[in-house]
Amino acid sequence: MRKTIFFTLLFSAFLFSQTRFHNDSPFISGLVGAAKVNLSGNNGSNPLSLAFGGSFGIPVIQNLYLYTRTSYTSQSNFQSYYNTSHLNNQFQISNELTEVNSSFSQLLVNGGLLYNFNLSKEFLLGINGGLSFMVINQEAKLRTGTVISSVDNENIWGAFGGIIVEKTWEDSDFSTFFEAQYNYAKSDAVYRTSALSTMNYTFGVRYYLAGR
Repeated sequence: MRKTIFFTLLFSAFLFSQTRFHNDSPFISGLVGAAKVNLSGNNGSNPLSLAFGGSFGIPVIQNLYLYTRTSYTSQSNFQSYYNTSHLNNQFQISNELTEVNSSFSQLLVNGGLLYNFNLSKEFLLGINGGLSFMVINQEAKLRTGTVISSVDNENIWGAFGGIIVEKTWEDSDFSTFFEAQYNYAKSDAVYRTSALSTMNYTFGVRYYLAGR
């Protein structure tokens, strides 16, 4: 009986904290940071790349938002190893790895839900997830300059999940945040020997349109 009363009070306190500090205003955000993209045509992940973009949230119910996020990242002239080649205009798969000079760009669009937990009067912990849409451009060249792989505007669907730590500021409609987000996508294309994945680490500024 005591345990039941204790957990009831604990749960009530949690609901009270969520109700007291919740925000029902839509928001817009700008963000910048780094992305680590694993393109399935090469061996291993690409180097960290600059990523930038923005996000938008529309409140649904208490602390729950419809969440959209867009970011862009690119990287040029880095060394990687490919196990595929285009020789004599015929696609071939080989167990041997070839060192190539690679470039890529990725436009990433996320759509899903964001739920905010109120950690304190100043800090929020957001959990988000949903669908991802990627537009990929990718090229690989031999040292001689011969292009052995080229992908233009490939569209791939996937899924994402992430966490956001947000710092609110007293008497301000602005907040700052850090976001870590993982994206996973699988393509049926024959040159995609495994899944694509993207890990984003970004900092940003958020503005609540209807005030806090």
